[in-house]
Amino acid sequence: MDDLAAVAHVLRRTTFGPFPGRTEALAAQGVSGVLDLVLGAQPLTPGTPVFDEEAEAGADGPAVRWLRLMADPAAGVHEKLVWFWHSHFTSSHDKVETWDLMWQQHLLLRTHALGNFRELAQAITVDGAMLQWLDGAGSVASAPNENHGRELMELFTVGRGNYSQADVRAAAVALSGWSVDDGKAVFDRESGNQRAVQLLSRPVTTVRDAVDVLCDRPETARHIAGKLHAFLVGEWPEEPRLTELAEVFTRARLEIRPLVEAIVRGDRFRTAVRTRPRSPVEWVTAAFAVCGIDDPAAAFEHMTALGQSPFFPPNVAGWPLGPGLLGPGVAVARAVLAVDAPVIPDLAGASDPVAAVFARAGIYDATPETAVAARDLAFELRRDPEQVATALLALTLTSPEFALA
Repeated sequence: MDDLAAVAHVLRRTTFGPFPGRTEALAAQGVSGVLDLVLGAQPLTPGTPVFDEEAEAGADGPAVRWLRLMADPAAGVHEKLVWFWHSHFTSSHDKVETWDLMWQQHLLLRTHALGNFRELAQAITVDGAMLQWLDGAGSVASAPNENHGRELMELFTVGRGNYSQADVRAAAVALSGWSVDDGKAVFDRESGNQRAVQLLSRPVTTVRDAVDVLCDRPETARHIAGKLHAFLVGEWPEEPRLTELAEVFTRARLEIRPLVEAIVRGDRFRTAVRTRPRSPVEWVTAAFAVCGIDDPAAAFEHMTALGQSPFFPPNVAGWPLGPGLLGPGVAVARAVLAVDAPVIPDLAGASDPVAAVFARAGIYDATPETAVAARDLAFELRRDPEQVATALLALTLTSPEFALA
């Protein structure tokens, strides 16, 4: 892989780019230098959005505020991790029903995205949106709702198969007593638990006790290390590598940054190129930049049409990633963006429109098949430069090189 392709690969995995011109601007720093840059980038600040319960993507609403940060070239791996945790510790506005609570949770994820996992798990477990999303609000020790405790273990910490039904019950008891009042999570001692119960063979009484027990389990370090590796590398790590990463995470006392750094500085991160589909959020953010479209509300609508809306996960497991994101119907929906894209006149005036489109899309390692298809297309339509540019842009946006991360 040449330098430009390698830098583009890093940006594709650790940010929502690469955005036009960014790869060339950073190429002299090399892969290690770019990794330093994205790892060290300061977290971006979204400001306070307008909470319009009637408009999912209002002009200054939560979704638009977030999408603007994703599309900011200054965003580093922190922004990518905010998105990862939103799909891990999911909550949906569909059930929570208030943007205020959803935004509080979003800010919580921003605070802890590269911080300490234990602190993140402690905070998210009694977050108002999470309490409502997982039916934890109003749960009482005498008759606890088990949904919150089950998902805390199955999806958020130790993973499926590493606990019993008795553990689910014990976790539910320890998590009881919380409710949401006037936009805040509050604890009622009378309805909460006051006696020790056994969770994974350890006594727990409170939420903090339960989360500590789960975070102390080696299965949690493995579960989180595996999920982060799958997200950043595009595949679940092989057993020796998973053990190694879990040990890094454990030695770091569940600090997230050392784990992320171990993953992205690993050999497999560099060699596993385009091993998973770009999610709709990733693809749309990059595609809008390639097309020269600055309209986050429209981006939200396009993501939704492709099956992914920030703040609206389909279920507690988040959004699935897989070959379903690459079907022919999806390709047609993606190609539509090229029609009347603002960047068309610039591309039409390029001396080599194929190279111009590929560079704008961050593609420096096109396969022979894609390169030949693009050259043939440009030759067939050569009498109309704008038609050439539109066709090449549509081909590029739907190519495997752009569809995969």
